[in-house]
Amino acid sequence: MSSKPTPPPTVDLTPIKAGSALTVEARITAYEAGVEAMQPIVSHWQPLATPRFNAYDATLTDGLTCSGYYGAVFDGRHVYGCPIRSHRERDTVHGHVLRCDTHGDFHDPASWEAYDAGGTDELNTVCYYGAAFDGRHVIFAPRDDSHGYHSRVLRYDTTGPFKDADAWSAFDADLPHSAQGAAFDGQHVYFCPGYESIPGEPMTEGLLSGKVLRMDTGADFKDAASYRVFDTTVLGSDAVCFDGGAFDGRFVYFVPLIKGVVVRHDTQGDFDDANSWEAFDAKPVGIGMNVGAVFDGHWLYFCAYGHPSMVRYDTRKPFADASSWEQYDAANTSGIDTGGFDGGFFDGRYVTFCPWTRTAPPGGSGYHCNYLRFDTTRSFDDPSAWTGYDASATDGLVSLGYNAGAFDGGSFYAAPLYAEDGEAFHGRMMRVDTLGGD
Repeated sequence: MSSKPTPPPTVDLTPIKAGSALTVEARITAYEAGVEAMQPIVSHWQPLATPRFNAYDATLTDGLTCSGYYGAVFDGRHVYGCPIRSHRERDTVHGHVLRCDTHGDFHDPASWEAYDAGGTDELNTVCYYGAAFDGRHVIFAPRDDSHGYHSRVLRYDTTGPFKDADAWSAFDADLPHSAQGAAFDGQHVYFCPGYESIPGEPMTEGLLSGKVLRMDTGADFKDAASYRVFDTTVLGSDAVCFDGGAFDGRFVYFVPLIKGVVVRHDTQGDFDDANSWEAFDAKPVGIGMNVGAVFDGHWLYFCAYGHPSMVRYDTRKPFADASSWEQYDAANTSGIDTGGFDGGFFDGRYVTFCPWTRTAPPGGSGYHCNYLRFDTTRSFDDPSAWTGYDASATDGLVSLGYNAGAFDGGSFYAAPLYAEDGEAFHGRMMRVDTLGGD
Protein backbone atom coordinates (compact mmCIF):
# COMPACT_ATOMS: atom_id res chain seq x y z
CA MET A 1 0.00 0.00 0.00
CA SER A 2 1.36 3.39 -0.96
CA SER A 3 0.32 6.85 0.04
CA LYS A 4 0.99 10.33 -1.23
CA PRO A 5 3.90 12.03 0.56
CA THR A 6 2.95 14.58 3.16
CA PRO A 7 3.67 18.03 1.76
CA PRO A 8 6.21 20.05 3.71
CA PRO A 9 4.96 23.08 5.65
CA THR A 10 4.38 26.23 3.64
CA VAL A 11 7.25 28.68 3.79
CA ASP A 12 6.65 32.40 3.40
CA LEU A 13 9.28 33.59 0.94
CA THR A 14 9.71 37.34 1.36
CA PRO A 15 11.89 39.47 -0.88
CA ILE A 16 15.52 39.76 0.20
CA LYS A 17 18.26 42.09 -0.93
CA ALA A 18 21.24 40.16 -2.19
CA GLY A 19 24.73 41.10 -1.12
CA SER A 20 27.83 41.02 -3.26
CA ALA A 21 27.70 37.23 -3.60
CA LEU A 22 24.83 34.81 -3.15
CA THR A 23 24.43 31.21 -4.23
CA VAL A 24 21.14 29.40 -3.72
CA GLU A 25 20.21 25.83 -4.55
CA ALA A 26 16.56 24.86 -4.22
CA ARG A 27 14.24 22.02 -5.19
CA ILE A 28 10.52 22.55 -5.60
CA THR A 29 8.17 19.55 -5.49
CA ALA A 30 4.54 19.77 -6.66
CA TYR A 31 2.15 17.19 -5.25
CA GLU A 32 -0.89 18.08 -7.32
CA ALA A 33 -1.41 18.60 -11.03
CA GLY A 34 -2.63 22.02 -12.02
CA VAL A 35 -2.24 24.91 -14.40
CA GLU A 36 1.40 25.70 -14.97
CA ALA A 37 2.62 28.95 -13.44
CA MET A 38 5.86 30.86 -13.11
CA GLN A 39 6.80 31.56 -9.49
CA PRO A 40 9.97 33.47 -8.60
CA ILE A 41 11.68 31.64 -5.72
CA VAL A 42 14.92 33.61 -5.51
CA SER A 43 15.54 36.68 -7.63
CA HIS A 44 18.78 38.65 -7.79
CA TRP A 45 18.61 40.48 -11.11
CA GLN A 46 16.18 43.28 -11.77
CA PRO A 47 14.18 43.35 -15.03
CA LEU A 48 15.36 46.09 -17.35
CA ALA A 49 13.05 49.06 -17.77
CA THR A 50 14.08 49.04 -21.44
CA PRO A 51 15.34 45.88 -23.15
CA ARG A 52 18.82 45.81 -24.68
CA PHE A 53 19.33 44.56 -28.22
CA ASN A 54 22.34 42.79 -29.73
CA ALA A 55 22.87 41.33 -33.19
CA TYR A 56 25.43 38.94 -34.64
CA ASP A 57 25.85 37.80 -38.24
CA ALA A 58 26.20 34.01 -38.07
CA THR A 59 25.66 33.45 -41.79
CA LEU A 60 29.08 31.88 -42.47
CA THR A 61 29.47 29.82 -39.30
CA ASP A 62 31.72 26.76 -39.73
CA GLY A 63 31.80 27.17 -43.50
CA LEU A 64 28.08 26.48 -43.91
CA THR A 65 25.42 28.85 -45.18
CA CYS A 66 23.55 29.54 -41.95
CA SER A 67 20.60 31.62 -43.05
CA GLY A 68 16.86 31.15 -42.97
CA TYR A 69 15.50 29.80 -39.68
CA TYR A 70 11.95 29.14 -38.50
CA GLY A 71 12.15 29.38 -34.75
CA ALA A 72 14.66 28.21 -32.18
CA VAL A 73 14.82 26.10 -29.02
CA PHE A 74 16.80 26.26 -25.75
CA ASP A 75 18.24 23.17 -24.03
CA GLY A 76 19.43 24.75 -20.78
CA ARG A 77 22.65 26.10 -22.24
CA HIS A 78 22.53 26.25 -26.03
CA VAL A 79 20.07 27.84 -28.44
CA TYR A 80 19.44 25.96 -31.69
CA GLY A 81 18.14 27.58 -34.87
CA CYS A 82 15.64 25.48 -36.86
CA PRO A 83 16.80 25.41 -40.52
CA ILE A 84 14.42 26.16 -43.38
CA ARG A 85 15.92 27.59 -46.58
CA SER A 86 18.82 29.78 -47.61
CA HIS A 87 16.81 31.74 -50.21
CA ARG A 88 13.22 32.52 -51.10
CA GLU A 89 13.20 29.71 -53.67
CA ARG A 90 11.67 26.51 -52.31
CA ASP A 91 14.49 24.32 -53.63
CA THR A 92 17.07 25.96 -51.32
CA VAL A 93 15.93 23.94 -48.30
CA HIS A 94 18.75 22.87 -45.98
CA GLY A 95 19.53 21.17 -42.69
CA HIS A 96 22.19 23.52 -41.31
CA VAL A 97 21.41 23.61 -37.60
CA LEU A 98 22.91 26.72 -35.97
CA ARG A 99 23.87 26.62 -32.29
CA CYS A 100 24.81 29.42 -29.89
CA ASP A 101 26.45 28.85 -26.51
CA THR A 102 24.58 31.20 -24.18
CA HIS A 103 27.44 30.99 -21.66
CA GLY A 104 29.82 32.55 -24.17
CA ASP A 105 30.23 36.03 -25.60
CA PHE A 106 27.35 36.57 -28.02
CA HIS A 107 29.59 38.48 -30.42
CA ASP A 108 32.48 35.98 -30.30
CA PRO A 109 32.55 33.53 -33.26
CA ALA A 110 33.76 30.87 -30.81
CA SER A 111 30.29 30.89 -29.22
CA TRP A 112 28.75 29.71 -32.48
CA GLU A 113 28.83 26.41 -34.37
CA ALA A 114 26.85 24.76 -37.13
CA TYR A 115 26.14 21.21 -38.22
CA ASP A 116 24.67 19.92 -41.47
CA ALA A 117 22.00 17.48 -40.30
CA GLY A 118 20.75 16.86 -43.83
CA GLY A 119 20.89 13.18 -44.73
CA THR A 120 20.59 11.93 -41.14
CA ASP A 121 19.92 8.17 -41.11
CA GLU A 122 19.89 8.32 -44.93
CA LEU A 123 16.70 10.39 -44.94
CA ASN A 124 16.20 13.79 -46.57
CA THR A 125 16.25 15.71 -43.29
CA VAL A 126 15.86 19.32 -44.38
CA CYS A 127 13.52 22.21 -43.60
CA TYR A 128 12.21 22.28 -40.03
CA TYR A 129 9.67 24.60 -38.47
CA GLY A 130 10.25 24.94 -34.75
CA ALA A 131 11.45 22.40 -32.20
CA ALA A 132 10.93 21.08 -28.68
CA PHE A 133 13.33 20.01 -25.93
CA ASP A 134 12.35 17.00 -23.80
CA GLY A 135 15.11 17.29 -21.20
CA ARG A 136 17.64 15.37 -23.26
CA HIS A 137 16.74 15.55 -26.94
CA VAL A 138 16.08 18.45 -29.26
CA ILE A 139 13.24 17.38 -31.55
CA PHE A 140 12.77 19.32 -34.79
CA ALA A 141 9.32 19.70 -36.40
CA PRO A 142 9.36 18.70 -40.11
CA ARG A 143 7.97 20.97 -42.81
CA ASP A 144 8.82 20.30 -46.49
CA ASP A 145 11.61 19.15 -48.80
CA SER A 146 10.65 21.54 -51.64
CA HIS A 147 8.76 18.77 -53.48
CA GLY A 148 6.20 18.01 -50.79
CA TYR A 149 5.48 18.31 -47.09
CA HIS A 150 7.18 15.65 -45.01
CA SER A 151 7.19 14.04 -41.56
CA ARG A 152 10.85 13.09 -41.19
CA VAL A 153 11.31 13.97 -37.52
CA LEU A 154 14.89 14.98 -36.67
CA ARG A 155 16.33 14.46 -33.19
CA TYR A 156 19.61 15.48 -31.53
CA ASP A 157 20.86 13.86 -28.32
CA THR A 158 22.36 16.73 -26.31
CA THR A 159 24.50 14.32 -24.27
CA GLY A 160 26.56 13.70 -27.41
CA PRO A 161 28.92 16.01 -29.33
CA PHE A 162 27.02 18.46 -31.52
CA LYS A 163 28.95 17.56 -34.67
CA ASP A 164 28.96 13.81 -34.11
CA ALA A 165 26.62 12.09 -36.56
CA ASP A 166 25.94 9.39 -33.95
CA ALA A 167 24.21 12.02 -31.78
CA TRP A 168 21.64 12.59 -34.52
CA SER A 169 18.75 10.38 -35.60
CA ALA A 170 15.68 10.63 -37.81
CA PHE A 171 12.40 8.81 -38.34
CA ASP A 172 9.77 9.16 -41.04
CA ALA A 173 6.31 9.11 -39.45
CA ASP A 174 4.76 8.81 -42.93
CA LEU A 175 2.40 11.77 -42.72
CA PRO A 176 2.90 14.08 -45.73
CA HIS A 177 1.91 17.37 -44.19
CA SER A 178 3.74 20.36 -42.77
CA ALA A 179 4.29 20.73 -39.06
CA GLN A 180 4.30 24.38 -38.04
CA GLY A 181 5.70 24.53 -34.55
CA ALA A 182 5.46 22.07 -31.67
CA ALA A 183 4.30 21.87 -28.06
CA PHE A 184 5.65 19.62 -25.29
CA ASP A 185 3.56 18.45 -22.32
CA GLY A 186 6.33 16.73 -20.37
CA GLN A 187 6.01 13.42 -22.22
CA HIS A 188 4.58 14.02 -25.66
CA VAL A 189 5.54 16.35 -28.48
CA TYR A 190 2.58 17.66 -30.48
CA PHE A 191 3.36 18.79 -34.01
CA CYS A 192 1.01 21.56 -35.13
CA PRO A 193 -0.49 20.78 -38.56
CA GLY A 194 -0.47 23.33 -41.35
CA TYR A 195 -0.84 22.01 -44.88
CA GLU A 196 -1.11 18.64 -46.60
CA SER A 197 0.40 17.51 -49.85
CA ILE A 198 -0.54 14.66 -52.15
CA PRO A 199 2.46 12.51 -53.16
CA GLY A 200 3.28 12.99 -56.81
CA GLU A 201 1.40 16.27 -57.10
CA PRO A 202 2.83 19.81 -56.85
CA MET A 203 3.12 21.17 -53.31
CA THR A 204 0.68 23.99 -52.59
CA GLU A 205 -0.93 25.68 -49.61
CA GLY A 206 -4.42 24.86 -50.81
CA LEU A 207 -5.07 21.76 -48.72
CA LEU A 208 -5.31 22.67 -45.03
CA SER A 209 -4.49 20.03 -42.45
CA GLY A 210 -5.92 19.24 -39.03
CA LYS A 211 -3.89 16.08 -38.46
CA VAL A 212 -2.04 16.50 -35.17
CA LEU A 213 0.94 14.16 -34.96
CA ARG A 214 1.89 13.21 -31.40
CA MET A 215 5.23 11.65 -30.50
CA ASP A 216 5.82 9.81 -27.22
CA THR A 217 9.29 10.87 -26.04
CA GLY A 218 9.38 8.03 -23.51
CA ALA A 219 8.99 5.37 -26.19
CA ASP A 220 11.22 4.08 -28.98
CA PHE A 221 11.90 7.01 -31.31
CA LYS A 222 11.97 4.78 -34.40
CA ASP A 223 8.90 2.68 -33.57
CA ALA A 224 5.81 3.69 -35.54
CA ALA A 225 3.72 2.84 -32.46
CA SER A 226 5.30 5.85 -30.70
CA TYR A 227 3.37 8.15 -33.04
CA ARG A 228 -0.36 8.80 -33.09
CA VAL A 229 -2.56 11.11 -35.16
CA PHE A 230 -5.76 12.97 -34.31
CA ASP A 231 -7.69 14.86 -36.99
CA THR A 232 -9.15 18.08 -35.57
CA THR A 233 -11.59 18.45 -38.46
CA VAL A 234 -14.00 16.30 -36.40
CA LEU A 235 -14.43 19.50 -34.35
CA GLY A 236 -15.43 21.52 -37.41
CA SER A 237 -14.26 22.20 -40.94
CA ASP A 238 -12.43 25.38 -39.88
CA ALA A 239 -10.42 23.63 -37.15
CA VAL A 240 -7.41 23.40 -39.46
CA CYS A 241 -4.09 25.06 -40.32
CA PHE A 242 -2.31 25.92 -37.11
CA ASP A 243 0.97 27.72 -36.56
CA GLY A 244 2.41 27.20 -33.12
CA GLY A 245 1.29 25.54 -29.92
CA ALA A 246 1.43 26.08 -26.17
CA PHE A 247 0.97 24.06 -22.97
CA ASP A 248 -0.54 25.47 -19.76
CA GLY A 249 0.09 22.49 -17.48
CA ARG A 250 -3.00 20.59 -18.56
CA PHE A 251 -4.16 21.71 -21.98
CA VAL A 252 -2.23 21.88 -25.24
CA TYR A 253 -3.39 24.77 -27.44
CA PHE A 254 -3.11 24.95 -31.22
CA VAL A 255 -2.79 28.47 -32.61
CA PRO A 256 -4.89 29.25 -35.72
CA LEU A 257 -2.95 30.69 -38.63
CA ILE A 258 -5.84 31.37 -41.00
CA LYS A 259 -9.30 30.31 -39.82
CA GLY A 260 -9.43 31.88 -36.35
CA VAL A 261 -10.54 28.66 -34.62
CA VAL A 262 -8.45 27.86 -31.54
CA VAL A 263 -8.23 24.17 -30.64
CA ARG A 264 -7.11 22.65 -27.38
CA HIS A 265 -6.53 19.11 -26.09
CA ASP A 266 -7.01 17.98 -22.50
CA THR A 267 -3.90 15.90 -21.76
CA GLN A 268 -5.74 14.20 -18.90
CA GLY A 269 -8.03 12.61 -21.48
CA ASP A 270 -7.40 10.09 -24.23
CA PHE A 271 -5.63 11.56 -27.24
CA ASP A 272 -7.89 9.59 -29.61
CA ASP A 273 -11.14 10.61 -27.91
CA ALA A 274 -12.87 13.60 -29.50
CA ASN A 275 -14.29 14.43 -26.07
CA SER A 276 -10.74 15.36 -24.99
CA TRP A 277 -10.70 18.13 -27.61
CA GLU A 278 -12.42 21.51 -27.87
CA ALA A 279 -12.62 24.20 -30.53
CA PHE A 280 -13.51 27.88 -30.14
CA ASP A 281 -14.12 30.33 -32.95
CA ALA A 282 -12.25 33.38 -31.68
CA LYS A 283 -12.97 35.63 -34.66
CA PRO A 284 -15.86 37.39 -32.86
CA VAL A 285 -13.49 38.36 -30.02
CA GLY A 286 -11.06 39.95 -32.49
CA ILE A 287 -8.57 37.26 -33.38
CA GLY A 288 -6.96 37.35 -36.81
CA MET A 289 -4.02 35.46 -38.27
CA ASN A 290 -1.50 34.31 -35.67
CA VAL A 291 1.87 32.61 -35.46
CA GLY A 292 2.70 31.30 -32.01
CA ALA A 293 1.44 31.96 -28.51
CA VAL A 294 2.98 32.94 -25.16
CA PHE A 295 1.83 31.68 -21.75
CA ASP A 296 2.50 33.78 -18.63
CA GLY A 297 1.17 31.32 -16.06
CA HIS A 298 -2.36 32.71 -16.27
CA TRP A 299 -3.08 34.15 -19.69
CA LEU A 300 -2.37 32.78 -23.14
CA TYR A 301 -1.33 35.52 -25.59
CA PHE A 302 -1.71 35.02 -29.34
CA CYS A 303 1.00 36.49 -31.56
CA ALA A 304 -0.76 38.55 -34.23
CA TYR A 305 0.58 37.88 -37.73
CA GLY A 306 0.56 40.83 -40.12
CA HIS A 307 -1.79 42.98 -38.00
CA PRO A 308 -2.01 44.65 -34.54
CA SER A 309 -5.09 42.94 -33.03
CA MET A 310 -3.68 41.35 -29.88
CA VAL A 311 -5.83 38.70 -28.19
CA ARG A 312 -5.41 36.79 -24.94
CA TYR A 313 -7.33 34.01 -23.17
CA ASP A 314 -7.77 33.56 -19.41
CA THR A 315 -6.83 29.90 -18.92
CA ARG A 316 -8.65 29.81 -15.56
CA LYS A 317 -12.01 30.48 -17.19
CA PRO A 318 -14.24 28.49 -19.56
CA PHE A 319 -12.60 28.06 -22.95
CA ALA A 320 -15.71 28.52 -25.08
CA ASP A 321 -17.00 31.59 -23.21
CA ALA A 322 -16.31 34.84 -25.08
CA SER A 323 -15.98 36.68 -21.75
CA SER A 324 -12.81 34.65 -21.06
CA TRP A 325 -11.09 36.45 -23.93
CA GLU A 326 -9.72 40.00 -24.30
CA GLN A 327 -8.58 42.04 -27.29
CA TYR A 328 -6.45 45.16 -27.70
CA ASP A 329 -5.50 47.13 -30.82
CA ALA A 330 -1.76 47.76 -30.44
CA ALA A 331 -1.30 49.70 -33.69
CA ASN A 332 1.30 52.48 -33.59
CA THR A 333 2.42 51.84 -30.03
CA SER A 334 5.13 54.33 -28.99
CA GLY A 335 4.71 56.03 -32.35
CA ILE A 336 6.04 53.13 -34.45
CA ASP A 337 4.30 50.55 -36.63
CA THR A 338 3.62 47.69 -34.22
CA GLY A 339 1.54 45.37 -36.33
CA GLY A 340 2.74 41.91 -37.31
CA PHE A 341 4.63 39.40 -35.20
CA ASP A 342 5.90 35.84 -35.17
CA GLY A 343 6.23 34.29 -31.74
CA GLY A 344 7.25 35.95 -28.51
CA PHE A 345 8.34 35.30 -24.94
CA PHE A 346 7.53 35.95 -21.27
CA ASP A 347 10.31 37.13 -18.95
CA GLY A 348 8.44 37.00 -15.64
CA ARG A 349 6.77 40.37 -16.02
CA TYR A 350 6.59 41.38 -19.66
CA VAL A 351 5.27 39.58 -22.71
CA THR A 352 7.27 40.63 -25.76
CA PHE A 353 6.23 39.90 -29.34
CA CYS A 354 8.86 39.15 -32.00
CA PRO A 355 8.71 41.34 -35.14
CA TRP A 356 8.30 39.74 -38.55
CA THR A 357 6.02 41.21 -41.22
CA ARG A 358 3.36 43.93 -41.37
CA THR A 359 1.26 45.74 -43.93
CA ALA A 360 3.91 47.52 -45.97
CA PRO A 361 3.76 51.32 -45.81
CA PRO A 362 3.85 53.21 -49.14
CA GLY A 363 7.32 52.77 -50.59
CA GLY A 364 8.45 50.80 -47.54
CA SER A 365 9.16 47.22 -46.56
CA GLY A 366 6.70 44.86 -44.97
CA TYR A 367 9.51 43.35 -42.92
CA HIS A 368 10.33 45.19 -39.71
CA CYS A 369 11.99 44.96 -36.31
CA ASN A 370 9.51 46.77 -34.09
CA TYR A 371 9.20 44.76 -30.89
CA LEU A 372 5.98 45.10 -28.91
CA ARG A 373 6.00 44.65 -25.12
CA PHE A 374 3.11 44.31 -22.66
CA ASP A 375 3.39 44.78 -18.89
CA THR A 376 1.39 41.90 -17.34
CA THR A 377 0.97 43.80 -14.06
CA ARG A 378 -1.44 46.17 -15.82
CA SER A 379 -4.77 45.89 -17.56
CA PHE A 380 -4.70 44.55 -21.10
CA ASP A 381 -6.63 47.54 -22.44
CA ASP A 382 -4.38 50.12 -20.76
CA PRO A 383 -2.35 51.89 -23.47
CA SER A 384 0.36 52.72 -20.93
CA ALA A 385 0.96 48.98 -20.45
CA TRP A 386 2.24 48.71 -24.02
CA THR A 387 5.60 49.83 -25.41
CA GLY A 388 7.23 49.55 -28.82
CA TYR A 389 10.96 49.36 -29.64
CA ASP A 390 12.61 49.78 -33.03
CA ALA A 391 15.69 47.51 -33.19
CA SER A 392 16.13 47.59 -36.97
CA ALA A 393 19.74 48.84 -36.97
CA THR A 394 21.19 46.93 -34.02
CA ASP A 395 25.00 46.72 -33.85
CA GLY A 396 25.26 48.36 -37.26
CA LEU A 397 23.49 45.46 -39.01
CA VAL A 398 20.28 45.42 -41.02
CA SER A 399 18.25 43.59 -38.39
CA LEU A 400 14.84 42.99 -39.92
CA GLY A 401 12.55 40.00 -40.31
CA TYR A 402 12.70 37.50 -37.44
CA ASN A 403 10.75 34.29 -37.09
CA ALA A 404 10.13 33.50 -33.41
CA GLY A 405 13.02 32.27 -31.26
CA ALA A 406 13.97 30.92 -27.84
CA PHE A 407 14.21 32.38 -24.33
CA ASP A 408 16.96 31.29 -21.93
CA GLY A 409 15.53 32.89 -18.79
CA GLY A 410 17.23 36.23 -19.28
CA SER A 411 17.56 36.80 -23.02
CA PHE A 412 15.48 36.03 -26.09
CA TYR A 413 17.25 34.81 -29.23
CA ALA A 414 15.31 35.78 -32.35
CA ALA A 415 15.67 33.42 -35.31
CA PRO A 416 16.85 35.22 -38.47
CA LEU A 417 14.89 34.85 -41.68
CA TYR A 418 14.42 37.59 -44.28
CA ALA A 419 15.02 41.33 -44.54
CA GLU A 420 13.73 41.87 -48.10
CA ASP A 421 17.24 42.64 -49.33
CA GLY A 422 17.23 40.39 -52.40
CA GLU A 423 16.49 36.70 -52.81
CA ALA A 424 18.75 35.50 -50.00
CA PHE A 425 17.58 34.86 -46.47
CA HIS A 426 19.84 36.15 -43.69
CA GLY A 427 21.58 34.77 -40.62
CA ARG A 428 21.76 37.84 -38.38
CA MET A 429 20.66 36.43 -35.02
CA MET A 430 19.27 38.96 -32.54
CA ARG A 431 19.44 38.78 -28.76
CA VAL A 432 17.03 40.72 -26.55
CA ASP A 433 18.29 41.12 -22.98
CA THR A 434 15.59 41.53 -20.35
CA LEU A 435 17.58 41.47 -17.09
CA GLY A 436 20.02 43.95 -15.62
CA GLY A 437 23.29 43.21 -13.88
CA ASP A 438 21.97 43.84 -10.37
